[in-house]
Amino acid sequence: MKNISKTIFLGLFSLVAFNACDDIDEVDRISIGKTEKHTVVAEDVTLEVDGQQFIYTDQHRMLIEDFTGWRCVNCPNMAAFLANNIESVYPSVIVSLHPSANTLSNTDKAPFNLSSTLADEIANTVAGSNIASSMSLPAVSLDQKAYDGQTIQSGDTTTVYNALRSFAFEQYTLYYIKGVPYANVAIKAEKQADNKFQLSTLIVPGKFSNRNVCLQLWLLESGILAYQSTQSGMIQNYENNHVLRAAINGNQGEIISLTEENIVKKHTLSFDNTEYVADNCSVVAIISDPTTHEVINCVEVEL
Repeated sequence: MKNISKTIFLGLFSLVAFNACDDIDEVDRISIGKTEKHTVVAEDVTLEVDGQQFIYTDQHRMLIEDFTGWRCVNCPNMAAFLANNIESVYPSVIVSLHPSANTLSNTDKAPFNLSSTLADEIANTVAGSNIASSMSLPAVSLDQKAYDGQTIQSGDTTTVYNALRSFAFEQYTLYYIKGVPYANVAIKAEKQADNKFQLSTLIVPGKFSNRNVCLQLWLLESGILAYQSTQSGMIQNYENNHVLRAAINGNQGEIISLTEENIVKKHTLSFDNTEYVADNCSVVAIISDPTTHEVINCVEVEL
């Protein structure tokens, strides 16, 4: 983890630990526990494309989208569960999304801004129109795919935790046991000048050629200290990591037609006129199906 360089103060504001997210009886809770790590044999590949050398790991990474909010007393439980049972167990990338349309994460009563309309748009795209404002937090999506008919699992209950465990293992089985094909993606970030980075994203189609994919590049920031409601009360210096900040190549990303050839896409990232701390940021590259939005692969690079 990089050094924490941003602390958010609330000044004279008086905050109360909201119980607006679902109140769950203790009998309906489970111990978060920790799932044993699954072994994934993955090969590092060195590849030169358009005069640039890339080193990528030939593996499928699961995209974990954690919809959360500072007023949600149950959200820290989910964050701990995802860290212990999904992120550290399977090859994956986690993104923390704070929907601005949701009363548990918006900024009506706080002078800091972790929420974004981009998080709203992603939730609505994944699970249906206007879900961002009405869904119960915490909520999680894995690879933007449906499990038991739900693309977003909401709540802090035994049912939700078990569903996420089962779905994550199902995805692991799909790619590492059944051998379902996927495209690989890698990304390089090269600092060019003060506050500017050149991003080079490599897509290796493999057996996934001759079809369209959507490429999305998201900027994340970690090491943000802020107030957070919990079951035990308000925490003043809760560390927020992997917070979605911006869409680098547009909210909808860009459609790319894959052939059998490897593809490199270039983008410029600038930190001019922004409060984000570059040293605490990373970029996630996601390739997904343009129609279903299901994630094909993803990768993260620190700046």
